[in-house]
Amino acid sequence: MINIKAIYSFFYLLIIPVLSVLYAGLIISATISILAGILRTFGFDQIKMSIWYGIDLPVALSIPLAIIVSAFLFVCSRYIKRLIIFCVTSLRS
Repeated sequence: MINIKAIYSFFYLLIIPVLSVLYAGLIISATISILAGILRTFGFDQIKMSIWYGIDLPVALSIPLAIIVSAFLFVCSRYIKRLIIFCVTSLRS
């Protein structure tokens, strides 16, 4: 009979790389979001921000929207990091 700990260990080994890539992607996306908001505010016209299809965001609201989006991404990445730590500690024990 297969041991339950072996099954959990197998799934943790599959979950940890996926969560690590997700964590890195969230951090990179949050950083790019802040950078894009700042660049758009200071006149970089190639960056487009829209709320909905065909509804562009005013330039004055670029930084506040970028901060809101990046804060959400940072909060999500914090919980993903907690989940990674949980999986690693469960895998070690």
